Amino acid sequence: MGRVCNLTPDLRYYLCMYLVDMRKQFNGLQGIVTQEFGRYITSNEAFVYVGKRGTILKILHREGNGMTLYVRKLTSGRFKMPSPESDGCTCILTSQEFSLLILGEDWVRKAERNQDKKDA
Repeated sequence: MGRVCNLTPDLRYYLCMYLVDMRKQFNGLQGIVTQEFGRYITSNEAFVYVGKRGTILKILHREGNGMTLYVRKLTSGRFKMPSPESDGCTCILTSQEFSLLILGEDWVRKAERNQDKKDA
C-alpha cells in the first residue's frame, strides 16, 4: 500500500502569486496551471494556491494515475506571500519554504534574514 500524503521534499513546489477563489476545485485549479502558466502538471510538481482572504491554501498534485487536492485552513493569521519572480505568476519554493508556508509561519521574512546573514 502506498503512502497517504506524497508531498515530499523532492517535489518542485510552485506557488501561484495571485490570490485564487477557493471555490475552485480540480478542473479550475488545473486550468490555472495550463492557461496561466502554460504548463501541464507532472508527478514531480505540486501547485500551491492561496485564497483571497489568505487563510485557506490548496495544493494540487498528480499522484499515479490521478490528481490529489490538499486543503489547509488556518484558524488564525494568514499565509505569507513572497515577492513575485520574473514572470509575476509563480514562485518556486524550496521544500523548507513550503513546509513553513503551510504551517502559517512568516517564512518570507526568515528567508530574507538568512540571505542577509549570507551576504554579511
